[in-house]
Amino acid sequence: MDQIPLTIARDGVQKGAAEGLVSFQGLKSSPALELRSYDIDHFGDSERYAGASSMPLSPGSTAIMRARLSLPNLSLSLVKTFPRIIRGYQLAHAVAVVVPMDQVTSTCINGQSIGSSIVILKGSSDCLVYEPVGRLIGVAYFTPPACEPWSRLDDGYHLLSVPSDLLASLRALFSATLETAANDPGFLSEPTSQTNVEQSLLSAMDSAIRSSVNSKSVQATTESYLRIVADMEGLIRQDLTVWHKTTELAERVGVSVRTLQSATKAICGMSPHRYSRVLRLWSVRKQLRVGPGRRSVKACAIAHGFWHLSEFAASYRAAFGELPSETLYRSVREHS
Repeated sequence: MDQIPLTIARDGVQKGAAEGLVSFQGLKSSPALELRSYDIDHFGDSERYAGASSMPLSPGSTAIMRARLSLPNLSLSLVKTFPRIIRGYQLAHAVAVVVPMDQVTSTCINGQSIGSSIVILKGSSDCLVYEPVGRLIGVAYFTPPACEPWSRLDDGYHLLSVPSDLLASLRALFSATLETAANDPGFLSEPTSQTNVEQSLLSAMDSAIRSSVNSKSVQATTESYLRIVADMEGLIRQDLTVWHKTTELAERVGVSVRTLQSATKAICGMSPHRYSRVLRLWSVRKQLRVGPGRRSVKACAIAHGFWHLSEFAASYRAAFGELPSETLYRSVREHS
């Protein structure tokens, strides 16, 4: 059985090299494969297992999708994401191996460029991921074996620069395994097949880790920037009705304006003012959807420092593709 997915994987490498990208084409829901689409309001349900949460940067024009195969000791997913900032992760006694399935290289984790690296998240990982465009990623989630190379990975995140041929093989194996789950679910209902597929996936990931260079570089500047952003966000959330000037935020955080701007740009990919606006708009949206007593749009806006309602409505529509009144109306209908 080991040879089946590995043979398909080799074919997939050649196909992937020709097409450039792997996609959801060829996947369909089956007894072995869960295939779901989400909007930005409900995608968080799919992140809870990892103790992460996403804050959208724009509504996007394509559906957010997730295909997931659940094996006895491992789950494998293909996820189509959206522009966002991700916080987390809390993976108790588990690891998540995140494999890029596209050519996007603009994502950063804690201010460090991910590029085409594989990301491994283990245990508790205090991370802030800036993802300015939607991505296609493969995610393997499992309890790591108590042996090399997994045992030498500390808790936290690891960026692994993998040789291009091994990365292509791992991508192809992920894709082939999910396509098998979609088109031949009976095969994966057999215990022996499940065990062999798990072993093939673990073996491929083992090879990738052993041949990689761990490029994680937590420098003093990065740690300082993370603290600055956390302190700044704490001040913003302390009273959302107040818009602090950048000079005031910098003074209260205890840094210069230039340092505050550099830290926010490096970690979050934007200015302090824009980050404050993104935080507030997303908080308004969550309150409109689930807030106590179904507050009015005006009350939600003012509670977040938006005193000019026409400007607020325009900013909200630019961020989420609809007016705040439409969000509230749909939420009331969903819960009525």
